[in-house]
Amino acid sequence: MTGRNVDVSDHHRGYIADKLAGLERYNSHVTRYEVVLHEEKNPRQAKECQRVEITGDVDGSVVRAEASAHDLYAALDAAVGKLEAQLRRNRDRRRVHYGQHQPISVAEATAPLADALPVVPGEGEPLPRPLRGG
Repeated sequence: MTGRNVDVSDHHRGYIADKLAGLERYNSHVTRYEVVLHEEKNPRQAKECQRVEITGDVDGSVVRAEASAHDLYAALDAAVGKLEAQLRRNRDRRRVHYGQHQPISVAEATAPLADALPVVPGEGEPLPRPLRGG
């Protein structure tokens, strides 16, 4: 966790860690999060003077969110919300939404049907060759 033009206190570190800990329900394989806090000194940028960037390494891919607001807590909540939406979409893409989670083979599905069918005599004989007329 780094701060640019702002000091990151222990209180802020604890608050950010609590917010990021709530994201484990979407993916527990996050190796690390990198949080960068910016503060804009320009008075004309007062509405968006606090900016938060969060970058996370998840299963070999990178998720990133950035938000800005008038105070640190609002910017952090917005960035965590964006990151949560990305992680939810990624988890939803991996999930099977229909039927059983593992499809059964055709042989397993038709095995009860083959046992229930009556045996017709002469079914195993080859069909006669069609005659070709000229």
